[in-house]
Amino acid sequence: MDSFGEQLVKKQTSSADILKKVAIAGGGLLLSTALMTVSFFTRLYALTLLAVGIIFGMGWLLSGMGCEYEYIVTNQDLDIDKIMGKRKRKRLITVKLDTVEDLGVYDGSQGDDAQATVIASDATGINAWYLIAHHKTHGRTMLIFSPNKRTVRLIANGLPHKIKSKLDLPDDEPEEEAEGAERGSDE
Repeated sequence: MDSFGEQLVKKQTSSADILKKVAIAGGGLLLSTALMTVSFFTRLYALTLLAVGIIFGMGWLLSGMGCEYEYIVTNQDLDIDKIMGKRKRKRLITVKLDTVEDLGVYDGSQGDDAQATVIASDATGINAWYLIAHHKTHGRTMLIFSPNKRTVRLIANGLPHKIKSKLDLPDDEPEEEAEGAERGSDE
């Protein structure tokens, strides 16, 4: 039976991201204001066009700063794509699930002997998982990501039996239905 699933995870905005946005906006506004002032006093109206171009460029840069990760599980493959600004997509890694050596909840102590690390999580550290697998290009690779319960179950379907048997999978019941069932029993 074929299995397929997708999950989109938005990376949380960090203080460094906010600082970059403020610097871009402040610098762009300051530069465009200076150009408009010089244009007004010198009657070089081409500088006005340049100032407008800077404002549009600033908006383009700011709109492209968002980051999302898409996890795609297709049978024995886990593909991770990075989507920047909802306009550019880059494949970070493809993992063959039958090469997975370990999978579990990430606490920071795993993957010391990994040759490469790919981080594709929401940056909160809450519900982060790790996956260690052999990659054809990078060797022993650790992936840190933030899958939901459904994605973890889809990944587990493609794992080798020895890994799947020691894995503590989340409940089969989706969160929304479980909450609804609890409310319904109280009435």
